[in-house]
Amino acid sequence: SIYAALSVSAIGAMGIMSSGPGFLAVSYTSVTGLRSNAIAVASGVVLGNGIWAGAALLAVSALFALFPSLFLVIKMCGAAYISWLGIQLLRSSSKPLQGCTESANSSSIWAMFAKGLSTTMANPKAALYYASALSSAAPENASLLLLSSMVAAVVSIAAIWFSIVVFVLSTERAGNAFRRFKIYFESLFGVLLLTFGIRQLLFRS
Repeated sequence: SIYAALSVSAIGAMGIMSSGPGFLAVSYTSVTGLRSNAIAVASGVVLGNGIWAGAALLAVSALFALFPSLFLVIKMCGAAYISWLGIQLLRSSSKPLQGCTESANSSSIWAMFAKGLSTTMANPKAALYYASALSSAAPENASLLLLSSMVAAVVSIAAIWFSIVVFVLSTERAGNAFRRFKIYFESLFGVLLLTFGIRQLLFRS
């Protein structure tokens, strides 16, 4: 029903627009590199959200409940990856920003896409969030068409939101501001990512 789709859209928007590893990856790439690279990272994050939302259709939360060790393994790997990203940013914060050129090749674009996708997939709590959203908003005995439309709504919202983030933060003004305060921005991004990783590692629920 329309009400169910709107409910999932609202719940999904709250999760997507909240600050997290995916948002940090998109915003950081937007202010440090080419807009095309930022779009590639954003595309990976959007696809990752779509995959986790689609996984909710397969009752991934029930799967994790039946096999807690599976959730723990995925969570540990994701936490290690996110923490590694944070450490890399902290290490590079004091280094000068390399100039960007418009000659970015297809391999770098794919690498940026993979970065966005892997960052999102490294957070298994997204699967539980979407499973909760879909299960709470979907009516009993919901059709596959309705559930698919809910996933499509989540993907659409993610695409719109991250498009806005990219085009706002990839402006010349945002780039110049970043270059002036690079050490502070990168230190902040690094600490936030490291915090996400450690928190995901320590909290088991």
